[in-house]
Amino acid sequence: MVTVRTRSMTPDLFSQASQLNVPLSRIGVTTSFLRHVLPHDLPKAIKQLENRELEELLSAVLAEQRRRRLPPVDRSPRKPQIEALPLTPGKLNAVRASLAAGITPSRIARQFGLSLSQVRKALASR
Repeated sequence: MVTVRTRSMTPDLFSQASQLNVPLSRIGVTTSFLRHVLPHDLPKAIKQLENRELEELLSAVLAEQRRRRLPPVDRSPRKPQIEALPLTPGKLNAVRASLAAGITPSRIARQFGLSLSQVRKALASR
């Protein structure tokens, strides 16, 4: 029995077009549409890299980010900004009435769109 091994016709993530023995046009891929696909579990794949490879990857990503003129990604959680407008007499009375009814200052601040310090100032202004 004769066993024939065939090569995969689709390139993997790290292969280059010049390393393939098959012309790309034969498998229906043009060089303008050649695109590498990242692994499904990227964090796990990155753990397999050596330190040198990880540094190369990071420098390539940062260079591409600069080339595209993308702002750096800030992943720190942000609190919604609340305007510090002076309280109108009506809103001041509503805050005081809510406090008298036993509602917590933090809940009043959320309900009226105020900062907690504004609610505390309303309490102190009595």
